[in-house]
Amino acid sequence: PHVETVDMRDEMAVGNTGILSRRLAQELEERLNRKEQSILLLNRRGHNTYISCPACGHVFNCENCSISLTYHSANQKLLCHYCGAAHPLPNECPACKNKKLRFSGIGTQRADEEISAMFPNARILRLDADTTMTKDAFEKGLTAFANGEYDIMLGTQMVAKGLNFPKLQLAGVILADTGLHMPDFRAGERTFALITQVAGRAGRYLKNGKVIVQTYDPAREPIFFACNSKITEFYDYELTQRQFLEFPPFSRLVRLVFRSFNKNLAFETAMEAKKILQNAAPKNAEILGPAECPIEKISQNYRVQILLKGTSVIPLLCMARNLLEKY
Repeated sequence: PHVETVDMRDEMAVGNTGILSRRLAQELEERLNRKEQSILLLNRRGHNTYISCPACGHVFNCENCSISLTYHSANQKLLCHYCGAAHPLPNECPACKNKKLRFSGIGTQRADEEISAMFPNARILRLDADTTMTKDAFEKGLTAFANGEYDIMLGTQMVAKGLNFPKLQLAGVILADTGLHMPDFRAGERTFALITQVAGRAGRYLKNGKVIVQTYDPAREPIFFACNSKITEFYDYELTQRQFLEFPPFSRLVRLVFRSFNKNLAFETAMEAKKILQNAAPKNAEILGPAECPIEKISQNYRVQILLKGTSVIPLLCMARNLLEKY
């Protein structure tokens, strides 16, 4: 299908602070008028991704995990998407008692509310981890959409793959940059794949399918190549980056994670493990760390990681096996 990118910085420059660009809103309206269906991807659930205090800067984080709590408007709660902890929506900042809190970030719940306000007659189906918790909820939602009971399907990455609907003519990516900032060398690859997959949902039966990709960085390689159907070019670019940094497929990685309720104990355990690993390490193997995991704490467990890196996976597995036997 025809793919367009919208630079959301230009939207902000003209005073549009909503989640939909003028271009995507126009296309949605046209599809609604023609009784055609649309699909919108936003790979974040919840209403707001975090809440902070504008006065002192306090962010409401999970007490069990080193991650901010996500606001869910349906039950007026702050939820942790890692350990499941739930808290009622606070009335004030616990640090400075300021009663005006800032709601930041966009999730599927908020997107649902804003799009419903913009198109009050549109029938919107939201599919994410919150709306598909019951048995067969996802399949029932897809069946209802295929039967024409909804005009717009809004969801996380679960709506991007392998879905075919005859009346689906528009696919919109609300924020293509979401996955690019993950601390993972595969972030670019996954972003490229997700955009390509959701673009493939539009116009599979008719030729006038259209895709609108909203982004704050349209020149970023995974987004640019995906929106211009440059698969070979992205492959060559990504392969060059991986080779320069000696990441897979030019190396193999084994990740060891050490968890403890005691932060110091987690590090001490990892240091002891590193000594055992070094004694069994072949010449071409690297031992990186110990270091804190990108999300340092989950469910009250502090997490420390060691990364084993080499040209072949067999020596790395032998090192890991030796650690299990010797520790």
